[in-house]
Amino acid sequence: MFRILFFSIAVLLTFPSCSPLKSSPNDEKHQLELTLHEVQTNLDDLRHDINCFQTELQILDGRIKYYENTLTSLKQHDLEKQQAKIEQLSQQVQAAEKKWASFDKGQQEELQGLSSHANETIAALAQFKDRIGELEQEIFSQNRRFDELAKLKGHIENLAKGFSGDFKLYKVKPGDSLEKIARAHKTAVDRIKELNHLEQDLIVVGQELKIPQ
Repeated sequence: MFRILFFSIAVLLTFPSCSPLKSSPNDEKHQLELTLHEVQTNLDDLRHDINCFQTELQILDGRIKYYENTLTSLKQHDLEKQQAKIEQLSQQVQAAEKKWASFDKGQQEELQGLSSHANETIAALAQFKDRIGELEQEIFSQNRRFDELAKLKGHIENLAKGFSGDFKLYKVKPGDSLEKIARAHKTAVDRIKELNHLEQDLIVVGQELKIPQ
């Protein structure tokens, strides 16, 4: 369109000098009017094209602004969505950390309780073991005392037998009987049985009998 306009103007400017034939003033005027009309038409077309271009540019500018607004809205929505997701993940991480801290604290308290209980049990066992040792020593001492008392009792009995003036000791020999022993020592069988706490007349060789004097 611009080329057509420039061509028409060039024709208008060069027509009078380039025409090889002489024409009348009316023809030249008519020709000039035609040329001006054509130029005016081309200018109108050019204005129309310019208006169309401006309209298209406005439409394109509107579309660009719409796309820019849409893109900005999408970016903002996506940013908010990502921010919400990040906050949710952060809360989940914090909750997991608190849960783990609580679990770890509970485990530590339980372990401390078990350790304390184990220490108390070990101390109680040590005390029980010491007490058992003390009881064993006491039992050993009591046994020694019993042995000493038994020896002392035997010794006292022997002394009592040796120093007693009511009876004398006689060791049973083979062939002896209570009746024979009583006759030999001029006493009664019942007296020997009473003194020796015998319920029967049976005696054995080696047995010591108390014989009344």
